[in-house]
Order: sequence, then C-alpha cells, then structure tokens
Amino acid sequence: MSIDDAAADDGNNKQQQRTKIRVSFHLSPSVRHNRHQLELPSEPMAVPSNIRKRGLSAIVNHLLDRGDKDDDDSASDSDDDDDDEKLPAIPFDFLLNDKLLRLPLDSAARNMGLSTEHALELQYFPARLPPKKEGESEQLPDWIMVMDYNNDHQMLFSGGADGVIRTFEQHAKEKGGELKSASSISAHTGPIKCMSSLTDVSNENLTFIATGSMDQTLITHAYNSKKDELKLHAVYSGGHTNSISSVALAGCHGAADGKQIMASGDWDGGLAIWNVPGSSNDDAGGDTTGSKSSSKKRKGNNSNSTSSSSNEGGTIQEVQPIQSLRAHSSNISGLAWGYNMPSTLLTGSWDHGLKVYDVSRMDCILALNGSRVVTSLSRCSNSDVVATGSPDCTVRLWDMRTNGDGSSGSQIADKTLRQRLNVFVYSLLTVVFLLSSLLFYSHKSWVSAIQWSPTDPFVLATTSHDGTLKVWDIRSSLPLHTVRATTNKGDKSLCLAFGDGFIYSGGSDCVVKKFAL
Repeated sequence: MSIDDAAADDGNNKQQQRTKIRVSFHLSPSVRHNRHQLELPSEPMAVPSNIRKRGLSAIVNHLLDRGDKDDDDSASDSDDDDDDEKLPAIPFDFLLNDKLLRLPLDSAARNMGLSTEHALELQYFPARLPPKKEGESEQLPDWIMVMDYNNDHQMLFSGGADGVIRTFEQHAKEKGGELKSASSISAHTGPIKCMSSLTDVSNENLTFIATGSMDQTLITHAYNSKKDELKLHAVYSGGHTNSISSVALAGCHGAADGKQIMASGDWDGGLAIWNVPGSSNDDAGGDTTGSKSSSKKRKGNNSNSTSSSSNEGGTIQEVQPIQSLRAHSSNISGLAWGYNMPSTLLTGSWDHGLKVYDVSRMDCILALNGSRVVTSLSRCSNSDVVATGSPDCTVRLWDMRTNGDGSSGSQIADKTLRQRLNVFVYSLLTVVFLLSSLLFYSHKSWVSAIQWSPTDPFVLATTSHDGTLKVWDIRSSLPLHTVRATTNKGDKSLCLAFGDGFIYSGGSDCVVKKFAL
C-alpha cells in the first residue's frame, strides 16, 4: 500500500468518526424485571455512525449512571469512591429492525435498507452471558445418549448406551463441583435412543420417564420424588418392529379420560400413539380405561431392575397402541406435541420431511419438505415454530403452524417451506418479527441435539459431534456463545437438556456437565 493510499484510508476513518447518526433507545418489552432501573428517555441523540454493540452498551450504561467495566485501574482514590456508589455496568444487546446488531450501525442500517434521515430506533436489553461450567458428574460406564429435564421436580434424567436410566438432582453437587447420580435402573438391553419425562397428572410426586431403545422396546418408569426411587411402570408392545428412535409424552391434551398420552417413532418411519396408565392404576394393578392394556406379573429376576426389590412380584401394565401408521419413509428422529392445538403432533424424519398430524384422525395436515436429513427436533415454548439439526452442520427453523384444516397459519402461502426462503414469520406476544434467514451455520460437524429455552422463545441451544455447545438467538444467524461440552478433543457431544437458567450436556466422554447461564 502506498503512502497516499494509507493517508486516504486514515482520512476515511476520521470522516466516519465525525459522521453522526441519530438514534433513540427503547427498553425491550421482554425486560420485565427492574424496568424502572433500566429505562431511558426516548429522545433521539447523535452517536458515531460506525459505532458497534460495545460502544452503544457503554453509552447506555453511562446514561443509566452505571459503572464502566473498562475504567482505568490507575484512577485516583476519589474516582474509585465515586465508582463504588454506582451500580455495576451491564453488557447490553441491541435490536435494529427486530434483528440483533452485529455490524457497525451504519452498515447494518444500509444492509436493512433503513434511512438515516430520521432517528433509528434501537431496542436494548441485558445481554445473555456465556454459559459457565458449574459442575460435572463422575465418568459413567458408557456414552450418554439422551437427556430430559423435569422442571416440576428439578430433576435431570439421562439414558446411556448401557441401557441404564440415571437421575441427577439439580442441587446434588458435592465439593469440587461433582454432580452425583441420585438413583439408577437398568431399563434396556441396548442403547437408549430417546427419552421424555412428564409429571403424573394425578400424583405430583411421580414423574413418568418414557424411553425407547435399539433393542426395539418402549417402556415407562415411574420416579417417586419422595422415596427417590425408580420403578418400572408399563411396557408398550405391538406398535413397532424396529428400533425406537423418538418419543414424546404429554399431559391430558388428547388422551382419553384426561390421562397422559405418548407418541413414539421408529427407525422404519412408523408412528404409534399410546395412552399412558395413571399411577393409581399402576399401584392397584387395575385396568386402564380407554386403553388396550393388560396386567401381568413381573418376575423377580428381570433385566429391568438393578436390585432384588425393584418390581419383584409387582404388577406391570402391558399397553397396546391406540393408533399406529407409517408416517415417514425413514427414521422418525424427532417428535413434539403441538402448542395451541394439543391434538396435533409434529414429526421430523431422515426422509428430509417434517409433518403435522391430527392425532384424533391420524391425518397429515401439513407436510414440509427439506433437502437434508433431520437429526433432531425441538418446538418453541410459545408456538409451533420448530428448530431442527442436520448432518450438514446447520440449524434450520420451520413454521409449522396450521389452522387445523391443513392450511398454513402463517403468511407463507406455500406449504413447502423452502430452505432458502428469505422471510420467516414468528409470533411472540402478538407481535410479528421478520427474520432474514432460516439457516444458521456455525457447527463443524453433525448437529446431534437441539432444544429451545423453556423461558425465552428467541433462544435455543445445540450440541454437535464437534464437541461444542452453542447458544443461539434466532434474531441473529451467528451463535451468541460457544463452549466446549466434552472433556477431550475428538469426543462427541450427543445430547442436552435446557432448564431455567442452566444447560446440561452429555456425550461420548461419559460425563454429565452442567452450565449456568
């Protein structure tokens, strides 16, 4: 580069610094706590045109009279005394046109086609901090294949390649940050491929844990929180002839007589719907009204028990499916019950397709066709917007809302949601946000698990065979944070469970890790 070119570049930088853009700050409606401490006047003010998120965050903290984390350590004692009186600085994130600001302000406005003749409206809210490792379990005997977290009892359930179900209490952490398994039971003779948990609608002390395995068995266990005991609850037969690859439990959404209902999918694309026996029937050994079920005695020496007292001589329900059909042409890798229409079931498959089924009629009312295998699926906490993972390292978003008659409930007329569609409609608190992309690239290998935050409908987490855990905000195509979820390089992260303020992960390193958010 010549001296003249360098001088010209320097002049351009100085010119950018002198150029101002008027902005007005508005506290995001999603901020519900301490709004009075974070709210700013909405009068426009001038800021440098090339300012980025960090500079805007410093301005907001200054206007809120909060301390600056970047203050010089060599400041005078009097300055330190003044800072002590201030509240600590908070890192903020900013939304411009309902998208997270990740570029200089002028570049972002230009890319969005926004005019700078008028003040730009910036919504601000406290930024999500990176996951911080809080604890881990001892090394387990085999890979951790699946996880599910029950918010009612604050209990983590994991399923291993050794066929064992293990429980971990959220606060069961010894000195040194080690997570201890509270109880365990040998459930299957093959690796556990799927898991779902649900608190019993008739007994809040019991949690049902449904698991499916490569040994082609589908069963439920009952966890008693008072006794800290896992016990075989029911065996489900007649619905599948291959490995069970996905399962989803639901409350009294569509089940007969207000009982629990379960959906399961297998490697061949088979889908089955089951009524789950209640705890009262299990304890009494009676019939399950509305289900095709029978009772039988479980002998003492069975492979589903870890101790001589578990289920010895107990009555185990054997349940037949309510409905079964071939839903996909290949492995059903993900299931989720609908949000506003609880009689609907969302499915994802290795045949590149996603479908919505009306369970009452067992009819497919919406079919979305993709170009990649669906390896994992999770539904948003407040709508039928679905996120999926794929072997091509990509996270995809899908609008699976329907009007109940097979027509799409979104503004997208074509029922086939194409991968490169430029507009994605998302509903939150009756406000419609438009996203610019449906594809999120960042992982370097197969996306093995995906789950939405149970409290924030814009946030989801993913794990991958590259050994990382990523936290995303769907208003940006870049991940918010990336942390290593495995012990050694080369280990695969296979599963995760998203709780309120924390994330659990597990994989081929045979260790359960807990990250605080």
